[in-house]
Order: sequence, then C-alpha cells, then structure tokens
Amino acid sequence: MWAPYQATTYRAALAMLQAGWHVLDIGAGDLRFARQAAALGCRVTAVEIQPGLAAGPPQGVTVIAADAREWPFPPGIDAAVLLMRHCAFYPLVVRKLRQGGCPRLITNARWGLHVECVPLGPGEPFGAVSIGWWACVRCGEAGFQPGDPDALTASVMEHVSNVEGCPACSS
Repeated sequence: MWAPYQATTYRAALAMLQAGWHVLDIGAGDLRFARQAAALGCRVTAVEIQPGLAAGPPQGVTVIAADAREWPFPPGIDAAVLLMRHCAFYPLVVRKLRQGGCPRLITNARWGLHVECVPLGPGEPFGAVSIGWWACVRCGEAGFQPGDPDALTASVMEHVSNVEGCPACSS
C-alpha cells in the first residue's frame, strides 16, 4: 500500500542527489519523488507495483510496472531511493543493489525515521564498534553498542557506524 510522505522527507532525499545521476526509485507510488528528481536533472527509473499510480511520467522518468522484489535491478545506478519506513525487504534491496554495483541507497527504512544515505560498500565489522550507535548495511537493523561510559562523548553520540555482521545477521 502506497502513501505519500511529507515534503520535508522528499527534500531531504533530493538533497542527496546530483544532476546527471541515474536514480532507481523503488516503490515510486504516484511519481511524486521521481518527478522532482528528474527536474533536478537526474534520469529516473521508477519501479511501482501498482501501475495505475505511476501514470503520466515526465521526460527523464521511465516507469517499470513490477514488483521490486522480483524485478532485476539494472547496472549503472548511481543512487537508489527507498522511502518506505516499514520496509520488510530491505536486505533483499541491498543485496540486489550491491550485485548491480550501486554505491548508495537513500532511505528511511533502517531507522524508520529520518532519511539517510547508506554507503553500499563493505561496512565495518560489528565487533569493531566498542561503543556507540550502529546500523547494519546488510540487514537494516540498528542499535546502540554499550561500552565504557568514560568513552561516551558528544562525537560518539552523533556518529553512526555502518556495520556488517550485526547480531541480527549472525543469528
């Protein structure tokens, strides 16, 4: 089921794009985001399972009427956008994007809150985080690693480590 986001969510995601990029909009809905990305000079491939929602795409937007879980993501994507706070298939999206060589995922799915740009290269090993916030690149889980209270600084509290092999992945 598709539902639009507030304009601030779209603005946050759009600010992470660059003109000339090929953007994959996963779960594009009524093309609200895709239209704005195309207006910035991006070439957008919008994947939407409900084709009636994605009618009348503007120049620069190609609509694929398909289930993103099954449709093969193309190579050459500069950024993928997944605005889906309660996405149940985040690990599948990451796996498919990595296979195609996509370097980044712009999403609100990991924390279910703000929009972030997730680098899709290898994350640091979960065991390397001695204290602080972490978010798993592979599965989308996030949390706080407790540690030495004396090591807890403002800098530690503001930093999020992108990890691989978190407890959720390892179980």
